[in-house]
Amino acid sequence: MAGLDFVMDGESAVDADAPVSRAERRDLQIQRVMDAAKKCFVRSGFQGASMHQICAEAGMSPGALYRYFPSKEAMIAAITEADRRNDAEIFTAMFENPDVVDGFVTAAMAHVRHMHESGNAPLFAEIRAESMRNEAIDRTCAMAMSEVQQAFGKYLQDAVDRGDIAPAVELDAFMPMVIAIGEGLAINDLPAQGVTFESIEKLMRVTVEAMLRPRRKT
Repeated sequence: MAGLDFVMDGESAVDADAPVSRAERRDLQIQRVMDAAKKCFVRSGFQGASMHQICAEAGMSPGALYRYFPSKEAMIAAITEADRRNDAEIFTAMFENPDVVDGFVTAAMAHVRHMHESGNAPLFAEIRAESMRNEAIDRTCAMAMSEVQQAFGKYLQDAVDRGDIAPAVELDAFMPMVIAIGEGLAINDLPAQGVTFESIEKLMRVTVEAMLRPRRKT
């Protein structure tokens, strides 16, 4: 195609006239590998997907791909880190919400919506399953879950300290249970099964209110 310079084996197809820095090119290549890895992991499973298959999906030679990722575990860590950054944006909005129930529900719904719209639910189901067998991936998942739990925990503890909520159980027990529920909602991708976001939010709000027992201000 006129005006386009397509370069394979480690280089993305880019507009020859568009200035691309070395850092931008590297970021494009990393995203290219991650996208290819996601497709292979969903299609063949973590164990079934080989580095050769990921190279073929990305249109790269092994030498080019290994410059960015030395292993499939490193790819999972990068995919999880990208999801963690998205969660950080969700938490920022949550912390700014003075209504703890609304903040909690809004953040949870943002994550459910992100998982649905990104199509990552099957991928994260595979990652979670592999974490049961693979210590490196288990550590990656545990670290990500720990950060989520700490962020939610601090938000709720602050609300308890202010007297805004009186949770039905102590937060140390509450947090792992609610994280497990949230993980199940995200992995099962209920909107893809025909459950509307409105229905999910309505039930989630009623459930969260029952669990957190907000104290009405007089």
